[in-house]
Amino acid sequence: MKVRILESGSGLLDGAPFPAVGEEVELPSGLAVSLINDKRAEVVAEKAAETRETAAAAAPEKRGPGRPRKTA
Repeated sequence: MKVRILESGSGLLDGAPFPAVGEEVELPSGLAVSLINDKRAEVVAEKAAETRETAAAAAPEKRGPGRPRKTA
């Protein structure tokens, strides 16, 4: 998953020195989600088409009206 770093860090990130603020890096999904949840990174869309695909996939399926009620 490609992310943009929002906060500086120290040490290693996935075996390499922590990237600078504003740098875009490719990270394993679990690590990227962890940084995003901690507000230390944000997702970067590689193409406009990717953004549209993600938006279409995120929309929940609409369900039908269901079964009619039983009459007493």
